[in-house]
Amino acid sequence: METQISESEIEKPAVNLSKEAIFFKVFMAAMSLDFRKGHQRWTISELSRASGITRSLIYYYFGNSKTDILVESVKTIGEEFFGLTPQRLKLWDVGTIADSIDISRKFIDANPDLAAFYLLHRTKESPIGQAFRDLEIRHQQKLLKYFPESSEAAVKLRAALLFGLVFASNINSDAVQQAIRLAKQLH
Repeated sequence: METQISESEIEKPAVNLSKEAIFFKVFMAAMSLDFRKGHQRWTISELSRASGITRSLIYYYFGNSKTDILVESVKTIGEEFFGLTPQRLKLWDVGTIADSIDISRKFIDANPDLAAFYLLHRTKESPIGQAFRDLEIRHQQKLLKYFPESSEAAVKLRAALLFGLVFASNINSDAVQQAIRLAKQLH
C-alpha cells in the first residue's frame, strides 16, 4: 500500500481523499494520539478530529478496535519508516541507499511522534510491539538480500548503523554517505 500522500490530497475534504490517503491520516493520528495521551487513552471521536476523517469512515474501514487500528498503523507506516515499500526497495535496487535513508529521515522529522511511539512499544510484549519486531526482522532480511555475504552479526550491525541514520537527522549528507560506505564494508 502506498503510504505517501501528496500535499493536494492533504488539503482536500476527506470525501475526496484516496483510500490510501485516508488510511495514512488515520494511522498517523492514531500513533500520535497513543503516544501523547497514553496507550489507548483516546477515543475514536478524538481520532476522527485528529485525522480529519469522519468516525463513520473510521468504523467502516477499521472497526472499533483501537489495538487493531494501531497494529495496522504500525504495519503500514512502518514499511515507510523502515524503507520496505516497493518504491523504496527500487532505490536500493539501483544503489541509491542514501536517497532511501533521506526519505525515512524526512518522514521522521515530519512525524516526530512516530519515532517516540516506536521506541516506546518495540520491546513490549503486545501486538504492537510484535508488529514492530516483525518489521525489524523484515529490515534485516532486506539487508541480507542486498548484502548476502554478511554474517548474522554484520547484518545486525548494518541494521543498527543504517537505521540509526534515520534518527540522526542532524548529520549531513556527507556523513550519511560515509556511514553507508562503512555499512557496505561489513562482513
